[in-house]
Amino acid sequence: MRAILRFRKSAFMVAAAILSSVTIGSSAAPGTIFPQDKAVSAVPRIANLIQPRDGILTPKLTELWSVGGEDDPQGELINRPFEIRLASDGTVYVLDWGDTCIRVFDAQGKLLRQVGRKGQGPGDFDTPCWFDVDGGGRIHVVDMRNMRVTRFDPSGKYESSFRLEKIASGIRVDGRGRIWCGEMSTGEPELTSEFKIVQRMLTLVRYDADGRNPLRVEPFPSEKMMMKAVGGGGVVSGSSPAAPSAGWGIAPDGRVWLGHNQTYDIGVHDADGQLLFRFGRAFKPVRNNDFYEIAPANRKSTVVPETFPAFAPDFFFDEAGNIWLRMFRNDDAGEPHRYDVFSPQGVYLKQLVLPCRIYQARHGRMIGVVETEEGFRVLKCYRY
Repeated sequence: MRAILRFRKSAFMVAAAILSSVTIGSSAAPGTIFPQDKAVSAVPRIANLIQPRDGILTPKLTELWSVGGEDDPQGELINRPFEIRLASDGTVYVLDWGDTCIRVFDAQGKLLRQVGRKGQGPGDFDTPCWFDVDGGGRIHVVDMRNMRVTRFDPSGKYESSFRLEKIASGIRVDGRGRIWCGEMSTGEPELTSEFKIVQRMLTLVRYDADGRNPLRVEPFPSEKMMMKAVGGGGVVSGSSPAAPSAGWGIAPDGRVWLGHNQTYDIGVHDADGQLLFRFGRAFKPVRNNDFYEIAPANRKSTVVPETFPAFAPDFFFDEAGNIWLRMFRNDDAGEPHRYDVFSPQGVYLKQLVLPCRIYQARHGRMIGVVETEEGFRVLKCYRY
């Protein structure tokens, strides 16, 4: 069962994934967007070579500040960071899953406030998993177990919340204040005490700013996962972090980007769901060392792949609208982190080789997280 131990054990720990195949049309049934009656093959696709236009670059980084670690005079403020946002004014927002809160730091790394806490009341969280900050500084948080979205004003004061109909995966707020979430579903599989491979489905949902008038994508296959029943009516589930899936995001210009990572293929849509074009690049898959360490009898290629997909599903955009895609790598402390950067037109501009995982890059600043030899996580801000 060594393979099972490598899976993420709960749904909220699985990276956001969406749409393993997409077809788009010009008309929609009531209550849906991204209608399904136009072949993807009819939409232009921009192909890129395996080498980027401007080459593979190792930028010189200047550390501006760091937060966390045993020597930080502010205290151990970083426990288990899950998502990070960098505002245009340099403000940094960190969703700390381990401490069940969001911490806000100014452009110099000084702690400004803590938003939310463990609990069940208004403004409290049980399992905060994803969040986004809109153009006005309001914070929107998905509380997985409570199945709700909670909004705070720029000062961190609770404003409102609304219920979700299904378990969510990811949240983004576009320039018009509309809230985009993913709904996760596995149907109702018949489970026993033995692990079973189950197809995961995800639906992208767009809400008004107040959480009303949801418009949905019809469900699409996402990654496959392992599930089994346990005593008391519970379920244990999880999937490999490297299972083929897809990512989604909202660019600064309001366009919706949906990218499947089994192959290097991303679709760019307008704000109403019309597919504008697709793009990708040639790539050589990276061998997954974990796969080869698992006993042959336990290898399940549909869950733990032999090679990594083309990119991780948690991509982000810089202020120019360029998309940054994080490449998969084996867990080798000496191996650098690589990011493919594409223009808003889908042109493969460059690959950046960086010393740590970067969560966001804007206006010449990068925010990343480094884990020390003692196991402390440190938030770092770089100028590049």
